[in-house]
Amino acid sequence: MHLHSRSGSIDTGAVHLEWSEASWDTAIFGYPVLQMTSLEVREEAAAREDFGRFERARDMVGSGLVSCRLPHDKLRESMLLEDAGFRFIEMLYQPDLDLVAARGIESGSLSVRLATLADSARVLQIAGNAFGNERFHMDPRLPPELANRRYQAWAQSSLSHPSQRLFVLSDEEELVAFFVTEDLPDGTTYWHLNAVAPEHQGKGYGRRAWSEMIRHAKSSGSQRVRSSIVARNHRVLNLYARLGFRFSAPLMTFHWVRSS
Repeated sequence: MHLHSRSGSIDTGAVHLEWSEASWDTAIFGYPVLQMTSLEVREEAAAREDFGRFERARDMVGSGLVSCRLPHDKLRESMLLEDAGFRFIEMLYQPDLDLVAARGIESGSLSVRLATLADSARVLQIAGNAFGNERFHMDPRLPPELANRRYQAWAQSSLSHPSQRLFVLSDEEELVAFFVTEDLPDGTTYWHLNAVAPEHQGKGYGRRAWSEMIRHAKSSGSQRVRSSIVARNHRVLNLYARLGFRFSAPLMTFHWVRSS
């Protein structure tokens, strides 16, 4: 086992496991939050015992929350996690749109611009109220107010992030939505976080905002747009489908939460 502070790895004949600290979540929850970045079960009979090495490392740093995301067909790995007290939280899709092949991209008739400090209060208001389907909100063992703070902190940090950008969309003078994006080296614009203000949901602003950001990505020279969305968010899932996005095989997300 290799262990360094709040990150480490285990590589035995039975299991391969790597993990690191999600420092942005540690800052919100007040205890070390870890994320497994790789998990492979090689020999089921001995995997549980070897997995115990990670549990001892987890307990040594006082972690209260561990997350793991697996391809949908990694059932041996998911069963190992369940045996170790992890719980299934969500199925995650990664919609993808080829902008090179896209034709007739519709206008959302909204203005798009980079956010400024003057937009912070409005963006944080939206980020603190617009989300509800994501894993930190849906896990009943986690305080929902911390989930709201997490997304607010994410939106706020994007104003000064070295590679992520915060865009706001307005209908005349009203700021109705925001997107946190990142331009990747392969020509992909990745949408990390996006939301329509709760009071404007159900009024067609979702399609208008998404369409406008597609147009913005294409006009900026991007070759594709990619994002992620949980399966339970069926309204937005259908929006992605209507806008021509394709969906690869889904991922499963698991949480381990320390009992109080």
